[in-house]
Amino acid sequence: MTYRIRALKNGECNVRDYITFHDGGEQTSLFYLYVWLIEDGPAPMLVETGVSDVEGFNRGVEAYIPGGVRQRPEERTLALLASAGVAPEQVSHVFITHFHGDHYDSFGLFPNAAMVASRLGFPGLEALAGDVAEALRRRGGDALMLVEDGEVLPGIHAFHLGVHSPCSIGLAVHTKAGVAVLPGDLIYKYENLETPRPPGWTDVNEWWKALEKIRTMGDFVLPAHDPEVLSRWPGGVIG
Repeated sequence: MTYRIRALKNGECNVRDYITFHDGGEQTSLFYLYVWLIEDGPAPMLVETGVSDVEGFNRGVEAYIPGGVRQRPEERTLALLASAGVAPEQVSHVFITHFHGDHYDSFGLFPNAAMVASRLGFPGLEALAGDVAEALRRRGGDALMLVEDGEVLPGIHAFHLGVHSPCSIGLAVHTKAGVAVLPGDLIYKYENLETPRPPGWTDVNEWWKALEKIRTMGDFVLPAHDPEVLSRWPGGVIG
């Protein structure tokens, strides 16, 4: 099965280069936050959910994201999906690359979706945002799908990466343009991949190993936060 991916801009911020690059300093560069919509399957699916409490998120990151996340009303998660013709109850699966707030804390917006995350390094429900943990407990059953390396759904493979977070995973998604790899925050920007320049927070040796895995899993990579995604893929449409 092949899919189409849409990169939906969920906000923007300026991040200190010592986070983005191992050799970076205090200067900043522009990041976009994305929700990735996977279409052309039996039902719409998402990779990441977008940030829900922008003000709360900003209080925790002010040291390295000066000024915090800026989000227009039309960039909020439900507004983004509405612009793509998707209602929240239609979403069948939400893939979480790791459990940092801007990637998972809007999960409760999707009443019929299963959360797909890595079994290896999963922090446990008690470590998740309260409303997310409650949504998973309330739904029970198959609401939480903890996966290992391999095909999760037809045309979608998960693979463990670690490094950024113990539970960090990548996803390889078959599209008409080739196999797209979504590596989460292992690759913030194309420069991390193409120069390459390791991110600043990482064990560099482990990151190099993860980078090789990312490169072997698909035909091209979609960095988690690079504004250039929208210029390399006009309209944010991949496949």
